Amino acid sequence: MIYIFDCEVFAYDWLFVFMNRETGEYTVIHNDNDAIKQFMDQEPILCGFNNKHYDNHILKAILCDADPVMVKSINDFIIVHGHNGWENPFLQQYKVFFDSFDLMDDCQMGLSLKAIEAHLGMDIRETTVDFNIDHPLSREELDEVVFYCKHDVFATNELFTLRKDYLKNKITLGREKNIPDARALYMTNAKLTAAYLDAKAQPHYDEREYRYPATLMTEYIPPEVFAFFERVHDMSIPDDVVFSEKLEIMVGGCPCTLAYGGIHGAIPCYREEATEDRSIRNRDVTSYYPHQMTLNGYCSRNMPSPKTYADTIERRVQAKRSGDKATANALKLVLNTTYGAMLNQYNDLFDPLMGRSVCISGQLQLLELAEHLVQDCPSLRIIQLNTDGIMVSLDNCDVETYNDICQEWQDRTGFELEEDFIRKIVQKDVNNYVEVPIEGEPKIKGGVLVRGISPAGAFNINNNATVIARAVKDYLAYGVPVEKTIMECDRILDFQLIAKAGGKYSGAYHMVDGTMVPVQKVNRVYATPFSIEYGCRYGTLYKAHASTGSVMKVAGMPEHCVIDNDNHMTIDVVDRMWYIRQAQEKVGDFLGYKPLKRNTRRVNNLKKKSLAMLDIEK
Repeated sequence: MIYIFDCEVFAYDWLFVFMNRETGEYTVIHNDNDAIKQFMDQEPILCGFNNKHYDNHILKAILCDADPVMVKSINDFIIVHGHNGWENPFLQQYKVFFDSFDLMDDCQMGLSLKAIEAHLGMDIRETTVDFNIDHPLSREELDEVVFYCKHDVFATNELFTLRKDYLKNKITLGREKNIPDARALYMTNAKLTAAYLDAKAQPHYDEREYRYPATLMTEYIPPEVFAFFERVHDMSIPDDVVFSEKLEIMVGGCPCTLAYGGIHGAIPCYREEATEDRSIRNRDVTSYYPHQMTLNGYCSRNMPSPKTYADTIERRVQAKRSGDKATANALKLVLNTTYGAMLNQYNDLFDPLMGRSVCISGQLQLLELAEHLVQDCPSLRIIQLNTDGIMVSLDNCDVETYNDICQEWQDRTGFELEEDFIRKIVQKDVNNYVEVPIEGEPKIKGGVLVRGISPAGAFNINNNATVIARAVKDYLAYGVPVEKTIMECDRILDFQLIAKAGGKYSGAYHMVDGTMVPVQKVNRVYATPFSIEYGCRYGTLYKAHASTGSVMKVAGMPEHCVIDNDNHMTIDVVDRMWYIRQAQEKVGDFLGYKPLKRNTRRVNNLKKKSLAMLDIEK
């Protein structure tokens, strides 16, 4: 049985809340070691957020009969002093095992549960009970702590629901290798992938012995590119230097960067629409990195055989064709995780030469294709060149040559190119663009445009000012004025901005009527006029650095904003003009329009006068 759980620790009190995933029933245990032991006798599978690094150690301490004072010392050992729980002398005396897994695994670094709650539009108020309280909790204080702990458990359960498919994939993979479900859930994607591929860690000392793929047509590679990658063989250059270097080149008028993380290039602030005489085409290499491993022989040498990985690719293809989505999705997890695991020294797949070879050969072979197209297709323009694809525009007279070159490249290398026909492209750079296909919905990429749950990579969620992202996309794709999108939106959460002061900061503050008011470290805010109906004059948010005490503005916040952590406000508090200005500025970034220079001296004088007026009125 899976239980979602969370805990809170104070000087004289500790509290655990468990929620049954099936029934929704809560179990609350306060300062009662025996009750914890009885609960754990059920052998539950526990699910939390960051529990591997915190809650599990607190639970272990209680199961080992630690009193509240010892529990608090272990809490401080982890939270205050920043140590790992398994290094604690008290905990090292005991061996206690229980099944658990952590929803923080495979999430983007720095993502907190409170931030997830905020982006999901949930109430994000925090308890008013000070965690440094110097007396046993009163009845009222305990009730409040229980309320907020239950809320965090509820939020973790919501995250569980969002990540249900991800968890199912892990279970499916585990069962294929007779790994118990609980153990598979406990493992990260990378650890589970290594286990699925039967990898056994081996030492490798040849990371810099890269060799070019046999199918590479070197005559299309510029000499400076070979000179750049040949530096990997110069052992007088330290690893950290050579692997951090970059090379800037032009490919058919498109500025590109080559590095040890892949090739990236795009014409900045570029837009084009297809015409009767000229088409825009995008070709992506199907499963490029996985096929680099099989076609060029770059599988981790820690696998029993390269066939192990090749069979996984084939099994996924067959599962997809037969409609077996569970298997297909589980195997996709393996294929997408293996490359990163080969460059992770703590993973059993770690084989840095093979990992580097995948990345270097991937960009060289794609660069070769791009340079060949540029040389033989006079009208062709490289619009974008990225890790696994190339976007071009060209006149109809060059299409036949273009297709022949692409086909020859596929036949020689063994890779497969998937082609999309594009009606319109508007790009700020390689990581920010709107691509409108001939058929279907626009494809968007980049922090300005993409909202919701991240479609690739580590789990992340971003619902910051979704109305701005939508307004920018609709203008770039369809020509809808940003004013229309923003003025017609009446859902207040579409205007929310999540302000977060990270771990380096001791606290956050809101300027209200000229006074710095302490607030939570994670807040939901809205841009608002300088003075609103509540009678207060609201400024922006600030954060204080934990070590230096220096105070600075929270980046990206409006000059005037209100905090609404409990969702009680209405759309009337929103300053729509601020959002319109932000959307217009971001559209300008895509189109290459430079904003008018501000008279900063005049602005600063106005700010000083405003603050002076606040002091007078106070």
